[in-house]
Amino acid sequence: MSHQHVSPRPGESPPFHFENRWSAAADADAVWAILERVEQWPQWWPGLSEAEPVDDRVAPGSRARLLVRTPIGTGLRFIIEAEQVRAPHMISFSAHGDLRGHGIWTLSQHHERATEIDSLWCVTSTRLPIRMLRPLSGLMHTAVMRAGERGLTARLLQS
Repeated sequence: MSHQHVSPRPGESPPFHFENRWSAAADADAVWAILERVEQWPQWWPGLSEAEPVDDRVAPGSRARLLVRTPIGTGLRFIIEAEQVRAPHMISFSAHGDLRGHGIWTLSQHHERATEIDSLWCVTSTRLPIRMLRPLSGLMHTAVMRAGERGLTARLLQS
């Protein structure tokens, strides 16, 4: 996915750039229906301790407060704000707080019941533990995202 890297401000880390792909055995509408219920993310996404929507629906300008626990126990608090929303195929958002930058998720339906979710996340951090553990950041992010994919798969089976 193409994007413009986040430029670090004084006291911030160089950009962290992560790309992930999840596969879901469901159509894009069913996947989107789960992803847009931000307040329920902690129920199925291990590592995501808190998700509190500030607004009633997912639309440009809507926000949510998140707390992510890394595999080493460090907490990251930040707010995501939707910038563009094309349900059920794409959402782009900005992040502010312990993480600052941009993300985009795209959902591509390949068969009647097969959707791929591609995510791109380019952020900086002011948190010293995160900056010091930069060499491990990819492994920690991958662990959180794999747990999310497994949780989404389980949630879809419950739907």
